[in-house]
Amino acid sequence: MNLIQFTPAAKVAIAQYKHTLKIPDAYFLRVGIRQKNAQDKGLLIGFDEKNDKDQQIIVDGIKVIYNAGQVFFFAGMIIDFLDQNGRKGFKFVEKTKLQHTEINK
Repeated sequence: MNLIQFTPAAKVAIAQYKHTLKIPDAYFLRVGIRQKNAQDKGLLIGFDEKNDKDQQIIVDGIKVIYNAGQVFFFAGMIIDFLDQNGRKGFKFVEKTKLQHTEINK
């Protein structure tokens, strides 16, 4: 089992962003948290270079990096991509909240 999973929509969006933004091959998809303060932690996703503190995995051919200390915030999550009402973006979804069939489309 992977640490995280991607829906088909997320995989397509990641590939499109990487191509459109001309992200270098040396960059990885970073998954983690953006901490505003002790109570306000937001999950983040973006392209970044790997540093010495990063852990690396490959999920569905996507090179993913993360800080090991943040893993419990997103372990077991599914990354989805939504395009609704003119708003686009990635969303972290708990596995139990997304039907199994949506993951394997």
